[in-house]
Amino acid sequence: MDYNASKHAANALMEQLMNQDEINIEEEQGLVASNSVYGLLRSGSKFFVSFLISVLLVRFLGPTNYGYYTIVVLYWGFASTIAGLGINSAVQYAISKYRAQNSASRLIWAVKHYFVLVIVSSLTASIVLFSLSGVIASIYHSAEVGYLIQILAFGLVFYSISGNFTEPSFIGFQKMNNSFITGVLYDFLRIIQLVVVYLGFGLIGAIKFYDVVYLVTATVGLFLLYRSIKGFPKSATPEKEDLSHFYSYRNFSYVIAVISLSYGPVIALFLGAVAPNISSVSFYRVGLIMAGMLGLPAAAIGSAFFASITKFFEKKQFGGFYSLQHTLIKYSFLLTFPLVVASIISAPKLISYLYKASFIGAETPFIILLVPVLISSVFGPVTQVLSATGKQKYAMYSVVTGAIVGIALTITLVPILYAVGAAFAYLAVTLSTLTVNLILVSRYIKIKLPYLDLLKTTFSAALMGIFLYLLLMFIKRLAYLPLLLIASLAFYALVLYVTKVISNRELRFIIKLFKADKFVKMFYKKY
Repeated sequence: MDYNASKHAANALMEQLMNQDEINIEEEQGLVASNSVYGLLRSGSKFFVSFLISVLLVRFLGPTNYGYYTIVVLYWGFASTIAGLGINSAVQYAISKYRAQNSASRLIWAVKHYFVLVIVSSLTASIVLFSLSGVIASIYHSAEVGYLIQILAFGLVFYSISGNFTEPSFIGFQKMNNSFITGVLYDFLRIIQLVVVYLGFGLIGAIKFYDVVYLVTATVGLFLLYRSIKGFPKSATPEKEDLSHFYSYRNFSYVIAVISLSYGPVIALFLGAVAPNISSVSFYRVGLIMAGMLGLPAAAIGSAFFASITKFFEKKQFGGFYSLQHTLIKYSFLLTFPLVVASIISAPKLISYLYKASFIGAETPFIILLVPVLISSVFGPVTQVLSATGKQKYAMYSVVTGAIVGIALTITLVPILYAVGAAFAYLAVTLSTLTVNLILVSRYIKIKLPYLDLLKTTFSAALMGIFLYLLLMFIKRLAYLPLLLIASLAFYALVLYVTKVISNRELRFIIKLFKADKFVKMFYKKY
């Protein structure tokens, strides 16, 4: 007994000493930057393929039928959110926390515990959605709607394993390269899905192929996760206070996920119910999808920063936290703002180029929805603090505020302005949620923004906007739009270099990050 007690005390002391290790800021910066790149490439690839498929579906179905297709997917979104039980946020935080504490046994326990929970919750949600498919079909007087929902219900378990378990696990482990692998695999299978459509199997065939996509992705994701945790000691159940803490975190995450349904799918569903033409749903949805594409850089950086926040707070190294956060805000804004400016200036042509002239009604919603994208690029790394430090209860307050504002404005604005009203409601949700979040975050940290870097970036993006506007005035052919956008972004990069927004040291770091050292030396021997 004394020997076991001594061994336990020695292990506890070793854990405590490991927790006191200083975090190397440069190494952590490289890790976050590398994961941001993997996250950006992964998200970019996924959204590009999804975007391409959505464009083809929109062109094939037209505004009216695409509106019905959107409604089917939204019902499936309801079920997948409820199936999540907040597990994705909880497993992400649990892995981040136990890795920061160097507590391998607790980490393994968390992985096994949440995997079982994902299986049980997703199976339950799948059965319920399948059972309600007939009721939903009767609402829209379409048997095909019910059949499509049944197909999606079957693949819900595979989706939950991939989206609610392996993906957040990779973020917690800071293994975004694994996320990139599963993402590329997902995209490859979606391209095959297009082939299925062209072979004559139509929309139903494409939806059926979803089950195959998520089955393969979930299987590969579990294999990569197993490799990440291989070699850790045998799992052990954490102490009661730890177990209670994570259950509480999970419960608040679940409440947040359910409440978020009030200002996500509900806006589109309410719009479809009150608008004189269901095409309004398509206009709002197209604007939301396009704006989401531009939010990829900020989303990738925010996901990569999550585990580092937990690590800095666990080891109480706030100086390193502020330094890294300052850099991430700068690059998030630097990447997002030019995309937003270029999109606003070219919005009508961009929509016509990607979709059809009949979707020009998506222009105003799209521009309105770019505002939350820009705001998130600045405050995204800040808003991660509550979730990454276990204060999910306080994060819930901001979501509740957003839900109240979203429901009120949806009921008020959507019957009057339709798709534009839906976009304004979504914008108000973002602003109110962010305001409450920042108020709560300011209780734990000082919100420090790199004002000078933000100002220089704004100036550079403004010059780029003028340059693009002149190009669009003289070159009016729609086919040349991609080349004009590329030229304007190249001009933006040139202005950044001239105004020294990016220092030589940062430039070297970026070059090394992309493994482009040898390529640069071919043209610049002094590098």
